[in-house]
Order: sequence, then structure tokens, then C-alpha cells
Amino acid sequence: MIPTIVVENLTKSYGANRVLHGISHQQDRGDVIVLIGASGCGKSTFLRCLNQMESMDAGRVTIAGLTFEANGGPLTAADREQQRQLRIRAGMVFQSFNLFPHLTALGNVMAAPLVVKGLDRAQAESEARALLQKVGLAERGDAYPSQLSGGQQQRVAIARALAMGPEVMLFDEPTSALDPQLREEVLNVLRALADEGMTMIVVTHEMRFAREIADRVIFFDCGQIAEDGPPEQIFTDARQARTREFLRSAS
Repeated sequence: MIPTIVVENLTKSYGANRVLHGISHQQDRGDVIVLIGASGCGKSTFLRCLNQMESMDAGRVTIAGLTFEANGGPLTAADREQQRQLRIRAGMVFQSFNLFPHLTALGNVMAAPLVVKGLDRAQAESEARALLQKVGLAERGDAYPSQLSGGQQQRVAIARALAMGPEVMLFDEPTSALDPQLREEVLNVLRALADEGMTMIVVTHEMRFAREIADRVIFFDCGQIAEDGPPEQIFTDARQARTREFLRSAS
């Protein structure tokens, strides 16, 4: 099996601050990888480099059949087209919902298929309604973001990312801004995606969820992968003292 995601020696700095120290990672199609670690350890930067929202200082990323290498020069037209293809093949959901406030839930989900994929309106609407049903919001298509709870807004954001038909989904702490009840609404959607075989990387502080859903758990520490293994090994018999210390503090 050819891995869906291959990361080789990914390095990223902001000025003198080295955030990622030569990260390497492989992930097969359908695998769910959960990233854990203290705030500021590089997890979100790693995701943003995978999605090419952040440039790499060194290394190479192959994701969903597209390969990107560190390039200090300006982006060419070919580079921008490859990034556009990546946005189609790899969806990303953030901590903040980033919905268009002037569009309804249905309009938010339809927007990218209409503009980027060039679907006709009838097809885009049909597919958007099916996705809203998938995330449990079939009756809220006409509601604007201001009329939705935080959990509902995040589920619309997930439906919007799925509307592009991605091969990979990246989630950057999708429940961090939500209270416990609303968190569970969003986590249930992620569980369903995992059951369907979606290839996913999830950054989360929800340890119970990580243990339940992950094929592998990766512990980030100071911009490096400190430990990588199946959830039972990480949570019950972590090899690294820093991993054990983090899990004690997170429990």
C-alpha cells in the first residue's frame, strides 16, 4: 500500500524560533492519527504545513498524491495550481469556525463546490443538503451562523470541508472552543468519519476521544515527535517520561 501521507524531515522556523525539528511521518489510507502534546509544541504548525498554509523551511510533504518541497523563492503559477488541488484533496477544520456570516449553513457548504469545482447550483445544493444531514443539521440549512450554536457551526464547517470530496481531513483542535455538551456533537461526527474510513489527522486535547478513535497516537514535544504508537501503548505503557508526564497532567 502506498502511504496517503508521507512527511520527510519537515522543518519550520519563525525567525530565530525553530518550531518543527525535522518531522518525519507516514500514514496509510484510512488511518486515523491523533496528535497530542502541550500547547505551543508544534502540532498546529505541522497541520498548516501539511495543508501548505505555512511554507516549509526544509523537507518534503506528499499528501493525497501531491508532493511539495521547501522552496524559498516566490510561488509560481504551477505552485498555486498545485495548492488549489491540495485544498480540494485535503480538507481542514480549525478551532474557530470561519463560516461566512452572510451565508446560511446551506450557502456555506455550497460555496466552494460552486466556485472552485464549478458545479451547477442544483447539484451543489443537493450535495450540500446531504452533507448537512450527515452532520445532523438537515433542518438548519436556512439558518445563518449567528443563529447556530458553536457545536452546530463547527459541524457546518466540517460539512463545508467535506463538500470538496477530500481524500484526507485535517482537524486542528475542532472542539477547543466548545463546552462539553457541544464538544460531543462534533466528536460524534468525527467518529462517524473514522468509521467510514476517512484518512484523518486530529489535533486534540480530548484524551478519551484520542484513545477511542486513533489507530496511532503521536505525542509532540518541543517541535519533535517524542513518541508514536497505538493508543493502548501510549496511554498505558508510554516509553518516554515526557509522554507519561503530559498524560498525567492532561487526565
